Amino acid sequence: MTEDSPDATASPAPGRAPTVPRRYVGETSQWVTITRHQLAHYLRSYRFLGLVGFVLLVSGLTLGFQLIAGVEATRIAQLDKSSEYLSNFLAYIGLWIILAAAFFGGDALSVDFSTGTGYYMLVLPVRRATLLAGRYAAALVVTLGVVLVYYTVGLVGGSYFFGSAAVAWDSVAYSLAIAVLFSLAALAVAFSISAFFRSPAAGVLVTLLTIYVGFTTLQGVVELAGFEPWFSLTYAAGAMPTVLDTDFVHFQRIPLGSDQYYTLWSANISEGVLIMAAYLVVFLLLSVWLYQRKESTA
Repeated sequence: MTEDSPDATASPAPGRAPTVPRRYVGETSQWVTITRHQLAHYLRSYRFLGLVGFVLLVSGLTLGFQLIAGVEATRIAQLDKSSEYLSNFLAYIGLWIILAAAFFGGDALSVDFSTGTGYYMLVLPVRRATLLAGRYAAALVVTLGVVLVYYTVGLVGGSYFFGSAAVAWDSVAYSLAIAVLFSLAALAVAFSISAFFRSPAAGVLVTLLTIYVGFTTLQGVVELAGFEPWFSLTYAAGAMPTVLDTDFVHFQRIPLGSDQYYTLWSANISEGVLIMAAYLVVFLLLSVWLYQRKESTA
């Protein structure tokens, strides 16, 4: 190096701040960072611990009452089949997923528009789609944590009453895979609602009212009129226990008297998967579009 050449290690000129070379951070690294921090936030929150505790309480009480009834009585009630036991136990897995989706997705995006968070997050050199993807992934992880807790309790009961060798593990894995898809679809709907409403509390409440109360009520009315509720996400949730149901019936006509019937539909596996996939694609794209257009006004 000559005397006239600049020295890269020389001290900066007086009155000038030292320069630090910038390191390019790709979108994948940004997504991982957002997911990690959002996941840490969820795991520390009371809503996650409370929901897991509530799931353990309800499923534990169910298992406890079955133990009080006795092994033989439980086996008879479940047609002496472990698959039937697990299918009946998983009848409420859709409700737990909807609750988790509302708690972790119902306010995931609205916080940027109703609180001061948006003034710090939305000005960062990070695309909004990357922010949404990171929060979506973190919400999916904690939702699946709730799902695994419920499945684990059911498998403990099935193994105790029927023996672990009698459990159809391949069908359980298939049911769990459908539960992952349902979680993705429910979270997509929750994120869309969160991007639409500015109030986090409203996002959580509307998610619960829409997915569970609204769809369940509309499903009952449509079935009463004699039509299949193929449009309902809660109807599609029936595909999760259906995988293990040994006496599955897609359509039933229940007589009410005077030549009147009440129709009862149950989604088969392929139908439920298609409905979930449609909700996932449509509402995830909708949430991205809404999140891109809205501005923070807090």
